[in-house]
Amino acid sequence: MKTLSLSCPSCGGKMELSADGKQASCPYCGHIMLIETKTDGQKEYERRMAKARAEEDAKDLQRDRQRKRRLKSWLMALCAVAAILLISILIPGSPLRELIFPRTADPFPLVSLAFSGTSGEGRAELKISRGGGQEYADTARFAVQPETGLQNGDTVTVKAKAPAGWRFVPAEKQYTVRGLTEWVLAPEQLSEDKLAAIHANTERLIREDWAEILSSSLATEMSCTPYRSYLFVSDEKTGYEYNVLYDTYEVRVTREDGSVLTSYEACRYTDLKIPADGVLTADYGDLQGFNLGYNYGFASTHSFSGWTDAAEMEAELRHVRDGYHLVQ
Repeated sequence: MKTLSLSCPSCGGKMELSADGKQASCPYCGHIMLIETKTDGQKEYERRMAKARAEEDAKDLQRDRQRKRRLKSWLMALCAVAAILLISILIPGSPLRELIFPRTADPFPLVSLAFSGTSGEGRAELKISRGGGQEYADTARFAVQPETGLQNGDTVTVKAKAPAGWRFVPAEKQYTVRGLTEWVLAPEQLSEDKLAAIHANTERLIREDWAEILSSSLATEMSCTPYRSYLFVSDEKTGYEYNVLYDTYEVRVTREDGSVLTSYEACRYTDLKIPADGVLTADYGDLQGFNLGYNYGFASTHSFSGWTDAAEMEAELRHVRDGYHLVQ
């Protein structure tokens, strides 16, 4: 019987292996322990598996070495690139230095906007001063939004795109639209000074109309007082007579017999606009005379334009303005 150096787990005595090798027994305490045996196939399998594990371990070791070599190569390359970049950054005027540390500039002292046209249809024109010789003094680097369809009071934004090596601070600026010619479409547009210019011209025309009578013995004196202004605006915007203003006056003429004639005169102004300088030029206009030819106590050779009744005058003015609406 084959024996193995096996110790009994119960008493510690030396155990004996059975003839078939499948169990071991203790001759002292009788404890029996089963012994697992391996077949040749199992042994071969275990041998192959051990060999495969050894080969895989060898491959893992080789791959690990290759990774370390590649990592070392990458680190060396990165160090070389970092060194080159650092040198480039330190060189004054180099593209990389300007890219990372761009020069800062405010481009808008070079920029101005000119507004032209009529309010509602105005246009913004960008102008660049090239006196400083800056490389960014180019209209292509600026965008105007919006550029057309402007009216006074609108806000226009100019955006600036910096060239390489520059950084704009600020990068955009806003401008308020001013100075566009404005149609007179509301009473508040006619300030006191503008109405004064219109009144002065109206009174001049009235006095010219009455000059012949006043220079004769038929009348002794005349007074002219602004009565009311009537502003009509076309219901459809057109390029001709978009607005019509009637500047009316109360005229009092003293006859030679001492009686007083009260007349209402209307001077017609069309297409009134306020130009860019804000000064309304009112050196034109024509008197409207629907009673032209009536002499009202004067010699038949003399006549004047006007109405003897204010309500009649207003009715007449409204009637001749079909297609317009009264805003004042």
